[in-house]
Amino acid sequence: MFPIHHKFPKEMAVVGRILVDYGEIELDLLNCVQMARGRDMNSTLKTMFRVRGELSRIQIADALGRVPYTTLGLGDEFEIMIDAFDYCRRIRNKYAHAYWHDPVQGKRLCYVSLEELADEDQPVNDLGKLTFFFIDEPLLLQQETYFEFVRALLSYLNWEGQVRSKLIKAHVERMPVPPKKPPFFTAKWNPADGLIPS
Repeated sequence: MFPIHHKFPKEMAVVGRILVDYGEIELDLLNCVQMARGRDMNSTLKTMFRVRGELSRIQIADALGRVPYTTLGLGDEFEIMIDAFDYCRRIRNKYAHAYWHDPVQGKRLCYVSLEELADEDQPVNDLGKLTFFFIDEPLLLQQETYFEFVRALLSYLNWEGQVRSKLIKAHVERMPVPPKKPPFFTAKWNPADGLIPS
């Protein structure tokens, strides 16, 4: 196990759950879309998962599911779900493609977003001069709660879509209340800025 896991076991456990849970909600997204498409699991699965990349899958799910859910009167809810799902993707990618760091010797966890760094036009020649994004357990738990909201929203859409399609008579799911989107970090710091923020 890498040292960062020993120094920040609670935080890294939540990061691990977020990374694993993303795959779970991707499967929930597939199921939600295929139900609205007349339970067409085969072509929905193959269309969504033959492509690489999480953003492409979300865009394909949007293209496949928007018309059926709009036809059922659930277009607004579907749009909320796609937006929220994409926010989960952005959270997930920050951690899946991160360099983890401990600049304050076990007191504060931070990461460098390698994907964002790769998009910059300026050359990257020194890891010590990168921008660091600080996170803590309360923030990670907020992000995890947001993932749980997305899962509940997918479940609601799936069941409500089945009721409106007359596939089932009733369900007990309620439209979850969208929480505020959690921030991506608690503070950011670049060595050129001087002292690490408290």
